[in-house]
Amino acid sequence: MRRFYWLLVILFSATATATAAEPNVWVKSDAAIEGRRWDVPVGYDAAAKRFLVLGGRTSWGDYKKSRPYDVLSFDPAGRWRNELPPGATWGSEVGPVAAPAWTSEAWGLTDTAGTTRPNWTVYGTFSLGQKYDYDPDSKAFYFYAGGSTFRYDPARREWADLKPATHPQALGGTLLWSSMCYDRAAKKFVLFGGGNVPTERGDPGTWTYSPADNRWEPVTTTKQPPARANSRLAYDPVARKVVLFGGDRLNELVADTWVFDTATGTWDERRPTVSPTPRAGHALLWLPRARKLLLLGGYTYTSTTEYVAPLYRPLPLEAWTFDAAADRWELVGRWSRPADGPLGPANVFLAAAVDESDTVLALDAQNRAWTCRIDTSKPDPAAAVAFGATPGATVRRTGSHDPAWYADGVPAADPAAVAAGLAALPANRWVVRATPKRPLMNMDWGSAAFDTRRDKIVRFSGGHSAYSGTAPQVYDVATDRYSIPFAPEYPAEYVYSNDQVSGEWSFGRNPWMTGHTYKSTGYDPNLRAFVFAPHDYTYFFDPDAKAWSRSAAKNPYRPNFYTVTVCATPAGAVVWADDRTTGKAGLWRLDDARTWQPLPLRGELPAKSADQHGLAHDTKRDRLLFFSDTGPRKANVAAYDFRTGEAKWLDPAGTGQALVHCRETAYLPDLDWVLIGGRVRDESGGWRWLAYDCAANAWVSVDLPGDDPVGRAGAFSNSMGLMYDPARKLVWAVGQHSHVHALRLDRATARVTPLR
Repeated sequence: MRRFYWLLVILFSATATATAAEPNVWVKSDAAIEGRRWDVPVGYDAAAKRFLVLGGRTSWGDYKKSRPYDVLSFDPAGRWRNELPPGATWGSEVGPVAAPAWTSEAWGLTDTAGTTRPNWTVYGTFSLGQKYDYDPDSKAFYFYAGGSTFRYDPARREWADLKPATHPQALGGTLLWSSMCYDRAAKKFVLFGGGNVPTERGDPGTWTYSPADNRWEPVTTTKQPPARANSRLAYDPVARKVVLFGGDRLNELVADTWVFDTATGTWDERRPTVSPTPRAGHALLWLPRARKLLLLGGYTYTSTTEYVAPLYRPLPLEAWTFDAAADRWELVGRWSRPADGPLGPANVFLAAAVDESDTVLALDAQNRAWTCRIDTSKPDPAAAVAFGATPGATVRRTGSHDPAWYADGVPAADPAAVAAGLAALPANRWVVRATPKRPLMNMDWGSAAFDTRRDKIVRFSGGHSAYSGTAPQVYDVATDRYSIPFAPEYPAEYVYSNDQVSGEWSFGRNPWMTGHTYKSTGYDPNLRAFVFAPHDYTYFFDPDAKAWSRSAAKNPYRPNFYTVTVCATPAGAVVWADDRTTGKAGLWRLDDARTWQPLPLRGELPAKSADQHGLAHDTKRDRLLFFSDTGPRKANVAAYDFRTGEAKWLDPAGTGQALVHCRETAYLPDLDWVLIGGRVRDESGGWRWLAYDCAANAWVSVDLPGDDPVGRAGAFSNSMGLMYDPARKLVWAVGQHSHVHALRLDRATARVTPLR
């Protein structure tokens, strides 16, 4: 019965194609794919003459809801039909099914019923991108994702895990944003692009895969395109070349055209007269009738700094063709209104495929299917010039994402006036600085560090729903000026994600922002470097070189951005974290070789939890002081003696009133206090800052009015960094939107109250 149905489908398809809407007019299907899915692979099964959806990422919770099967075929009536495995009784051909789930949200290729099929509910750092294509020789689709090479046979409706001996992800990391296509002459797949790989370029380079031999091989070449994300490869069988256009360098979009000869293993950059504008996430398809490549859609950047506002937007839908033999791009269609064609997603690939009649099926951002028969016979040269670009053009974000913006239109700095203003600060009152331009991005949930050698504040804060870039922010105290060292790289669909990117570095070898940074940043006075320590490796930022570098060895402690805590000491930065092997709390100090050396530890340390624990160095006694408002000894203080390696509880007076998040600390040597970046209520209900009096071993509160960096309400600001400036004897704080606050604390005139 199923064979008879598909015979009717094939016959109807031929009729439908002949009577379809006029060329270059998009027709929207009434049926959308039910259930949330993204990063959706779409292909054309040439043997059965049908378009297929071959999966697509979703969440663990969404997969439990009513939804069709992972693999769907598009019938001429505009319905999505379930392509269930042979013998599966999970549901009917149309509508929701009850397919088995997986045992976890980790990547794998076996469901709870033992069936081989991809786990599209994988959580965290994972992407398919365009790492799949159709092999007309074996009549199967081949995929590479999560380090796995796997195949889908549409005739058998079966997945297979191919398990080759090696593969691109063996280089390390989780490969994201890459693409591959099938070279019919070489009978190999070519993979290029993508990132999150710990190589010199931050990408895997060029690889080939032989389906016949089930073997991946890296291509050794002296020249290849610059690293990029979300740029689809496509094979031109006339020119016998693989073609690449544009892509996302993560801080710039490019508009270059490259071709790869698989037979010789060489890349060549082409320079046509005009090309599409810089973009990424576009579809690139071979049109069998027109015998040209088709570029469709794509995304560009925005420069917003609004809270969780998109940093990407889809471009108006355009159709460009590329003739590799003539080295020519031509514009054959433009649909400027969203109602006229499929508007794709904002920061991933446009899902599209083409059949033998040059009819394209594309999914819009809501996974609705659109079809269009592309006619390339009437290109528009004038429109190509109007809407195209010079090859090699780039697009970058502007405003506070741009390093040049911070000096543009800003009057020359006057260090003498700045120094006079700081010297005249009133005692015991917060004052916000009148910085002419500051980073406008949301810097939630992170701290800052004071670079005593350069007289600068360095900050790398954000993650989750906040700033997701790779560039730190630098505030020059002497000039009251901000700068950023380079245009930040943003990780596409991982911007505003819970955990950001799990991996080591970007194309620029810069560390990824973590889910938040909390207190995982600090300063090392001996290395003269800003330290970022929650990853597998430690990263060091040099404000003079405007560059990050990385430790040679992995950290001896477990990566955990919630609890890894860094503190500056004269002998080197110290980290409070959990041992990588035992899981027990430990202390390590950086040596001159940028290696964490273990410190001896006897005794108990406080409990750790995001925002709730903190660490300070008491320079008068050369000891570490530990604070926490969680666990059985909350509000107590522990002291670590570097000479003996022993940690002891100090049992200070006033612990009953000293409960506040203790992430931010600053030791003030003239007062012999540790100022805590949080507030407690006084008897009248007003807010007062919390401090630990080291000499008295007692908690006190102090009234600090003015432009309070904590804000008008609340005991703690998760977006504030607190620091001490020993040269000026000032306390500094930076806030959510990079406002800079200064405080001159005078013990003799301060309103101080002991806590009970």
